[in-house]
Amino acid sequence: MIKLFWNTHNLKKTITNDKNVKKKEAVEFKWGMYHKKHSDFWIYEILKKIKYDVIDSEKNLEKEDILIIVDSNPEKKIEIYNELKLVCSKIFLFHLGDESGAYDLSKVYKNCDYVWRTFCSNKYFKNNQVRCIPIGYKSGLVNKQKNKRKYKWTFTGTLHKSSRHDLLFQLSDIKPFFCHKTDKFDEKIISVNEMSEALSSTEFMPCPNGFFHPETYRLYEALQCGCIPIVEDAYKYYDRLFPNNPFVKVGKWAEAKVIIKSWKENQVKNKQEECNSWWSSYKIDLQEMIKNKIT
Repeated sequence: MIKLFWNTHNLKKTITNDKNVKKKEAVEFKWGMYHKKHSDFWIYEILKKIKYDVIDSEKNLEKEDILIIVDSNPEKKIEIYNELKLVCSKIFLFHLGDESGAYDLSKVYKNCDYVWRTFCSNKYFKNNQVRCIPIGYKSGLVNKQKNKRKYKWTFTGTLHKSSRHDLLFQLSDIKPFFCHKTDKFDEKIISVNEMSEALSSTEFMPCPNGFFHPETYRLYEALQCGCIPIVEDAYKYYDRLFPNNPFVKVGKWAEAKVIIKSWKENQVKNKQEECNSWWSSYKIDLQEMIKNKIT
């Protein structure tokens, strides 16, 4: 039997008085809860072609079960994976998080028959056991299918890098736009419904690089809501991850300014349709690939 176990929020605390360790583990636990709350729609969508039973504990596993496990910080759970290997006939890991790519994951990955992980890096692009997948969109986000998109561009998020300050500087005179700035990640954010409304009413979505990694959730939220993503072309990352993708790529945000201001209505519409078609096809191909690997 195929069983799905969501394990991102299960993190054992270290018995210690070290405040730095406690603080780090609190952050890791928060991220685990974040993934469980906000990534479930995305994971369930790409597992759409698999029939499975959901379990809430590894104790619900039986001998020879096939396990799909969704996890974060698995490097802290090596013993669990050693135990799972003794029970399950196969283990398929969906590894969320790990934006910095700083951990040695070999002791976990070796126990898995196949791994899908977010935030790709050089060592995983051509790995036969690991496939990089999008980090996805926030659960509950929907395209509200607006016939007329009132915003030329939208930005939501923190301004933690100079690139993002330049983005707002370059684009601020292109109106109308929607902007919601936050001081810290996942604090004082707009609701998923408000995000859906804003993105469904937006033509272009600038997608600056993340704090550690080029990928951010906003790229996939843009695609999910029918926006045209404009990405920073750092290290040709997106062309390596998604060959022949239709994203608009820029080296500087001044280039995005020219595009947003100069594109005619038919250019915008054609690019929107191209992005919509590519994203729909990509998700179907990913679902099929996952199904073939697991079944």
